Amino acid sequence: MLNYCYKAYEQGIKKQVVEMAMNGRGIRDIARVLHINKNTVIATLKKRK
Repeated sequence: MLNYCYKAYEQGIKKQVVEMAMNGRGIRDIARVLHINKNTVIATLKKRK
């Protein structure tokens, strides 16, 4: 198993971001809970189709 410097690179984080957003969570809330930057949350949601 790999240890990443940045939490956002870990497997499954992007999926969690999308699922939380679909359940009505805010961007800052998602960032706080997952311990990632809010800009990463925004970029992840923009890339999703």
